[in-house]
Amino acid sequence: MSRRRNAAAADSGSKTSEIVSLISSLDDQSAPHPRNRSRRPSLKKDSGHGDSHKEERRPLVRLLTHDDDDNKSVMTGMSAMTSMTALTSTTAMTATPIIAAISKHTGLPRKAAYVIMSVILVSFLIWREGYRIRVNVSSSTLLNFNIQDIPVPKNADEYNKPHLLDAAWPGHDNVNFETLVQPSEIDLMLQRRLPEIEEGHECDDILLYMPNQLQNDDDDVNVDGVAGQLNSYLMAAMLATYTSKAMVVLESKEDVVPGGSQFGCPSNPFSEAGKSSSSGRFNVKEDIPKGLSRLIQHSEWLSRGCSVPCQNNHDYEKWSNVRKKNGKSKFVQHTTCRNDSGWESRVLVVDGADVQRLFENNFKGKMLHRPSPTAYNWALRLGAKKYEAQTFADLEDEEDIWDFVSALLARSDVLRFQPWIAKDARNFIRLSQLPMQVDYDAFHVRRDGSIQGYEEEAGVEVIPFQEYLKTWERHDCSDKARIIYIASDDPGQIKEEISKYPVGDAGNLILPGVDECHGLRFYLREDSTSTEFMKKGSTSDCSIQYRRTISSVADLIILSKSSTFIIGEFGSGFGRLVRTFRAALNDFPGREEEGPVLVRDTRVVWGKPHPGPPGM
Repeated sequence: MSRRRNAAAADSGSKTSEIVSLISSLDDQSAPHPRNRSRRPSLKKDSGHGDSHKEERRPLVRLLTHDDDDNKSVMTGMSAMTSMTALTSTTAMTATPIIAAISKHTGLPRKAAYVIMSVILVSFLIWREGYRIRVNVSSSTLLNFNIQDIPVPKNADEYNKPHLLDAAWPGHDNVNFETLVQPSEIDLMLQRRLPEIEEGHECDDILLYMPNQLQNDDDDVNVDGVAGQLNSYLMAAMLATYTSKAMVVLESKEDVVPGGSQFGCPSNPFSEAGKSSSSGRFNVKEDIPKGLSRLIQHSEWLSRGCSVPCQNNHDYEKWSNVRKKNGKSKFVQHTTCRNDSGWESRVLVVDGADVQRLFENNFKGKMLHRPSPTAYNWALRLGAKKYEAQTFADLEDEEDIWDFVSALLARSDVLRFQPWIAKDARNFIRLSQLPMQVDYDAFHVRRDGSIQGYEEEAGVEVIPFQEYLKTWERHDCSDKARIIYIASDDPGQIKEEISKYPVGDAGNLILPGVDECHGLRFYLREDSTSTEFMKKGSTSDCSIQYRRTISSVADLIILSKSSTFIIGEFGSGFGRLVRTFRAALNDFPGREEEGPVLVRDTRVVWGKPHPGPPGM
C-alpha cells in the first residue's frame, strides 16, 4: 500500500478513535435505551465473487482490524490480543490494583490478567455500538480472535424520520450542518476499503477540475449558484471514479470576483479596512480558500493526496488554455506533462460545463451498459462493499442505477461544507425557529418564472401553492400540528398565499378541501440578505452574496433531512441535488421488495417523478 494511502488510512483511524472516546465519555450518562447504530443486513449475501460476504463492521469494530476483507480473522495469537491494551492505556494504568487482584485470586500471570481486562473493556465498548464479540477458544488457548457483527435489526423509522440534530451522532453539533445527510450514516471507513493503487502511481492519471467562478457567455449549461456548482462537483467526482482518476481541484489565485469567491465573504476571515490591490474592496486573508473551496472541503479519498500536476511548467492560465482547447473536441482529450520529480501525469482538465457535456456525450451510455465488469469496479471506487458492488453490477434499470450511485455518493462524505459555512448555516436556521430535534416536512416552491410545459397544461405560469398541499396530503390525522418548512425564492409571495387559509383554535392553519383533520404550522426562512445570523453585519456586495450563500446552504440542509419532501418539478438543480442526498441503500429488514435503493419520501407535484443522473 502506498505511503499516501497509509496516511489516509491513519487519518481515518484517528477520526474513528475520536468517536470511540466520545462514546466512552457517555458511559456516566443514563441511557437505558441507546439508539441502535448498527449497519443493516446485506443487499446481497452472495456477491458472485467468491464466498458470501458477511455484515459490514461499524467504525468502532474496524478500529481493531488489520485487513478490510469481510471474512478474514481480525487478530491471531496472544501477542495480537495484548496489543489491544493500547486502546485503553490510560484506563489500564488506573486499573492496576484490579489486575493485581485478578492475578492473585486466579493464579494467572499479570500479562494474562491484562488480556482479560482488555477483552472485557473492548467487549463493553462494542456492546455500546450494538455488537457482540465471539471469541473462539480451543484447548484453553486463544487461537483466533474473530469479531462477528450481530446487528440488531434497524427500525426503518430512524431513517424515514430524521432530525436536523442527529441523535446517534456523539460528536460536535456543528457536524450536523457540514453535511446533507445524517453524520451517523456517513461511511467513516471508506478510505480503508477503496481499491489499492500501486505505490508511486497514485497521481499518474488525474482529473483536474477547475470550478467555474463566472458564467461564461458561450456556456449552455448553468453551473453558477450554490446548487449548480455542487452538482457539477458531483458530476466531476462521478467521472473521476468511473475512469479511476485522482480528482484534484485547481482554483484561480487571482480574484476573478470581488473577495475571491462567488460565494461571498464571511465576516470573520475578512475585513473592510480600505482597498486591497487584489479585490479592490477587501483585505482578504491569504489562508482563506478561494472559489468553490470557500464553500466545501475537497474529499481526500477523491484526491488520493495528489497535488496540482506539473506546477513547474503549468500555471492556472496555461491549464485554462488547455481546457478551452480540448473542450472544442467531441472526444475525451488528455494532456501529458512532466513534474519536477520526473514522473509524468496524464491529465484530463475540465470545468463545470465540461463535465456535463462529457457525461452526456461520452460516459452516460458506458455507465448504463450492462453486463459490464466496469460497473463492479466503479462501485468499489465509490466506496461500495463487495456485495453492494455486485448488486450494482447486476442492475439494469436506469433509474435504479442512478439511485444506487446517489446512495453511494451520499454516504461517502463527498460533500462537506467548510466549518464557517456550517456555523453560519446553523445560526441562520435558528432564526427561522424551526425545531431541530423533531421530524418535519419541507416544500421547495419556485416563483422565479414560468415552468416549461406547465403553463400550456394548466393555464398558469407557476404551480399554485394549493397543489403542493394536495400532493403532501396525509391521512394519519393527529392532534398535533404538522411542521412544514418552505424554501422559496419568493417567501413574501408564499406568506401572502398562506395568509388566505383559516386559522384554527390552536393557532394552526386549517386547509379546507385538502385534509381538514390536520393543523399545519409553516416555517419560512428569513430574507437572504438578513444580517442577524452574522456577528458583524455588512451591507457590502460581497457580504450580501455570502448571506445568500448561507441561505441556500441552510435550505439544502433542511430539505435534504426532512421526513417528506415536496417539490414542484425537477427542472431545478436545487431540487435534484436534494433528491440525490435522500437516497440510501436498501438493506432494511422486511423491505427487500422495494428495490435496491430507498429514497426518503419525495413527492413531485408535476412532471417526471425521477430527476435522472446525480450531478445534473
